[in-house]
Amino acid sequence: MTIRLERGQPPELPQVDWVRGFRVLVTGAAGALGTGLVEEALAQGAAVAATGREPSLSAAELPAEAVRIAADLADTDACLALPGRAAEALGGLDIVINNAALLVRGDFSELTPDDFEQAWRVNLRAPILIMQASRPYLEQSVAPAIVNVISTAAFNGGIDPVAPYAMSKGGLLTVTKSVAKQYGPLGIRVLCLNPPGMEGKMRKQLDPELNAKMRAGSGLLHRMADIREVALATLFAASPYASFITGSVVDTTALIL
Repeated sequence: MTIRLERGQPPELPQVDWVRGFRVLVTGAAGALGTGLVEEALAQGAAVAATGREPSLSAAELPAEAVRIAADLADTDACLALPGRAAEALGGLDIVINNAALLVRGDFSELTPDDFEQAWRVNLRAPILIMQASRPYLEQSVAPAIVNVISTAAFNGGIDPVAPYAMSKGGLLTVTKSVAKQYGPLGIRVLCLNPPGMEGKMRKQLDPELNAKMRAGSGLLHRMADIREVALATLFAASPYASFITGSVVDTTALIL
């Protein structure tokens, strides 16, 4: 196995097969990280259900092997039905990655109750409902895992005025620990993935000056993360190779939080 390293650049990493034969559900599949997760899981030999809202899901550049399942995660019934739809399409379910998120940005004094409600529905309630509904399918798996994608905003409140987003991601961090305690005796691992800033639709909603600083490389490694780097870390954490990681945060931000 050869890994090419060059300072200031993402490494050229070889192909791996950590989730070969596994059945994976990825929400938010039309976004930058979601697409990267779908691509990497398929490349490793997994079967993947890729979910998102329409028309974004149909327009997403996903591999043909991905099973696209349209779902609006702001809708309670859609969340509760999603694991069953994925399990039916894939023949079961081994890994659930709650990656979908909605960024609500604005001056705190001007935010409305609906702003907080929107963020709560998609970023916190949806993963909770999906974790509940996926349990019976994951209990049938030999190595089940749930990965909830959070944000540095869960720790520091956000680098932009994103209070509703920070609130919901902080809540997801906390509830992940609670679910890990209850699902642990069932053999289901539950953990968080804290990703770095990456190019995508969500980044475009941030302040332009802030975006420029992030592109300049503000982390300890002084470069932006490659999406595959983050996808690999996520799938490793979800795979049996990380069989004793649960109830914790896998941090890929190259920051000291």
